[in-house]
Amino acid sequence: MADARQLTAATDLQPGGVVGPYTIQSPLGEGGMARVYKAVGQDGEVVALKFVRAEFAAEEMFRKRFAREVRTATRVDHPHVMPVLASGEHNGVPYMAQPYIPGGSLQDRLDGEGQLDLQVAITLGLEIAKGIGGLHAHGLIHRDLKPANILLDEQGFAFVADFGLAKDPEASLITTPGQAVGSLDYMAPEQIRGEHVTPSADVYSLGCVMFECLTGRPPFSDRRGMQVLWAHLQEDPPDPCADRPDLPKELTWAVNRALEKDPANRPETATGYARMVQVAAGVPPLSPGRDG
Repeated sequence: MADARQLTAATDLQPGGVVGPYTIQSPLGEGGMARVYKAVGQDGEVVALKFVRAEFAAEEMFRKRFAREVRTATRVDHPHVMPVLASGEHNGVPYMAQPYIPGGSLQDRLDGEGQLDLQVAITLGLEIAKGIGGLHAHGLIHRDLKPANILLDEQGFAFVADFGLAKDPEASLITTPGQAVGSLDYMAPEQIRGEHVTPSADVYSLGCVMFECLTGRPPFSDRRGMQVLWAHLQEDPPDPCADRPDLPKELTWAVNRALEKDPANRPETATGYARMVQVAAGVPPLSPGRDG
């Protein structure tokens, strides 16, 4: 296995560089676990090439996690789940190719717009819920659902992505028992405690995402560090309608149902939760073209 410096050079790719059947066009960004490039295949298809970050590519645990993300995405065929087109290694660094989504992430949209229009928020919530439901139908739990892991195409159609922390009951345990994994602002109480998680943890995270779509911020965004974790464990969520007189008051109860501390008190499914929020909002069903 090459060391981190060698692997850094292997993933420091320039426009025109060749990776398997793909030619690099430009860098797209870098996240917690991966570096991403825009590339084009031999057939002209534009893709996003995702490489394990160099400092992690030298560690066996992260290579296994990346390989599991590829296997996870390959198993799920759903219109609201980001598919994997191909995978391989380049100079010792694992990568995978996914469709290039030019619209950016939901986080990008929230950063630019803040609060979303009610119809838009409900539509996105339903699409995200359907993608999460697709994962759950395959026995998978995302465990890191957040706006940065939801991609939007140019029509605003939502795709659930980034399954690096996904829990697969058929896979060997990669994280340490009792270890909390996820993102603080969207993490269910049982995740924080390092307990066994079920699909209900994703319902909680979806509730945090819905709250942010309506308010422009996660439920406990006024806290920092460990205070966020304590709030998820002990405090009632704020009223998402408090600063939006345009929202029906029934929406407060519906949105915050997903944020119950006890998983048994949350809606049973992500799609059931999103439908409940839709009814409370008084928003009509989606058009057939979006109701994937």
